[in-house]
Parts: sequence; C-alpha cells; structure tokens
Amino acid sequence: MIKALLCDLDGTLLNIDFAGFMKDYLEGAARYFEDCIPPEVFQRQVLVSTGAILANDQPGRTMLQAFMDHFSQALTLPPDTLERFQKYYETDFPKLERWGGPVPGARELLEAALERGLDLVIATAPLFPEMPVRERLRWAGVDDLPYRLITSSEVMTRSKPFPAYYEEIAERLGVPPQQCLMVGDETVMDGAAARAGMRVALVGSDRPSFTNRMVASTELERLFTETGPDLPRYPGLNELLDRLRAEGVL
Repeated sequence: MIKALLCDLDGTLLNIDFAGFMKDYLEGAARYFEDCIPPEVFQRQVLVSTGAILANDQPGRTMLQAFMDHFSQALTLPPDTLERFQKYYETDFPKLERWGGPVPGARELLEAALERGLDLVIATAPLFPEMPVRERLRWAGVDDLPYRLITSSEVMTRSKPFPAYYEEIAERLGVPPQQCLMVGDETVMDGAAARAGMRVALVGSDRPSFTNRMVASTELERLFTETGPDLPRYPGLNELLDRLRAEGVL
C-alpha cells in the first residue's frame, strides 16, 4: 500500500528551462554581492560549491550549512551573506517566473493523492532554501497544497542522487520506503529512489540532468554514468494518473 507520494519539482511538476533559469538566477544573485565579490567569481563559485555539497554526508549538517561552509572557504563573504540571499529571494527571484510554468496534470495528480489520504512530499534536490522552492511551486500552480514535507536546503542533510536522500525522507515521514511512490523525470536523480526501496515512476522524455554538470566527486560521476534499474516511464502526468487510478493506488 502506498502511503506517501513524492514528487520532483523541476521538469516534473514545473515545466522549466533550467539552463535559462540558472543563468538569470546566478546573474541576479551576484548583483546583491557586487560591492564585495566580482560577479563572475561569485557565479562560478556558487556552481562549484553546489556541486561539491551534493555528496554531503556529515551527520546533522544541513545542505545549506554545507553550502555555506564550502562557499565561505573559497571566498571572503560579508557577514550578512544569508540576509543578502534572502533579500534576493524576496525581491528579484519571483521575476524568473518567465522561465517556468505548470505541467499538465500536476495539480490533478497531487489532489488525487490528497483525496486518498497520502502524504505529499516535494522531493526536489535540496539545493535551494524553502522560499525559492515555494516560489517555483507557485509558478507550477500548486503552491497552496498541504505538503507534509518540502525538501529544502534548510531541512535536508543528504541530496539526490544518493539513496540516503530518499531514506531520510522516509524516516522524516515515518513511512517505510516500500510504501512511498517517487514521481520524477530524471533517471539518475529520481530513479535513485528505487535503490532506497521506493516505487518509482518517471514521466516525460529522458533528458540529461543539469546537475551532472556540477558533479565534483568520483562517486557522483559513477552514479551519473552507471546503468540503473529499468524503471517505467510515462508520456506525462495524466497518463501516470490514469495508470495509478486503474491500479487503485489513487
């Protein structure tokens, strides 16, 4: 019996041009630090530090703490660094909405899960704080739903594509991995849930992950290149919803 529905955000619930989004994101955030860090240096280090923390496995250290640890070791940061990021998320980040929009069937899938009493989880790679994650949920038209968990950088201590990320989610929910269904679009990032014992359903076309451009460890490179389990893939969320209804899952 499935008790929790986990959904990836970018490319699954949100139709997004992630390359364009990241370009504007980095340029916009850099402007909030241009008085003390050259923009090109800031942008490059954000990507390097993000890639470096994907393999964070220090017990109790959140992904946000891991990012700040790595970021501050590479650059001399102003004491109000977090406040500057927060101000950017509050003021300029919403302007990036032009890069994203709803995916057909996303709201219907989530509402069907709620009707069956399932826990809803936004299982996005925990590389952003909750505020910009919720903003992207707004672009997807699903920001008003009662999520049990949003895997933001302030909360999570592990990341995709490690199975430990999915095990951490299951532990936080108090639900065995075998009773969780993970829905995503990326074979490596989202398919890793199968290694944690979860059921996985992939939707849309199989595209290379933007994240694999930032990998900074041999273990991560292996995860992005090795052949994983054969997972079912559906044309879209509407087709997946039809399948889950036919099975009695939703």
